[in-house]
Amino acid sequence: MNKKKVFFGFLLLIVGLTGFISAGCTTTKNAGVAVKEGGTEAGQEVAHGAKQVGEKIEDASITSAIKMKFANDELVSASKINVDTKDGYVTLAGTVASEAEATRALELGRSVDGVKSVHSNLTVR
Repeated sequence: MNKKKVFFGFLLLIVGLTGFISAGCTTTKNAGVAVKEGGTEAGQEVAHGAKQVGEKIEDASITSAIKMKFANDELVSASKINVDTKDGYVTLAGTVASEAEATRALELGRSVDGVKSVHSNLTVR
């Protein structure tokens, strides 16, 4: 396995775990507040928090999958493209060497399960 793939695999693992831990901590705090208040609001708050955690995990998984596809692609420079995912909507930003690289990055982003759309803010230098 080449060093680029190992580096990006490790980087994506760290990013995914950081997002998961952060999302879990916030939801636990919110759920605790809701339980103190009592009533049916507590159940609703916990359910809402669980949904938010699921969405954050799915977004982190989508981002990681796209970055891995970039790292494994010979045309796309994964280190120069930022991938931001919110509720399945992906935005690519950064600098690419050619229109072909920008087009390929969009294709790879769209090929990941769970992606609703991909928007490009890529600049060709």
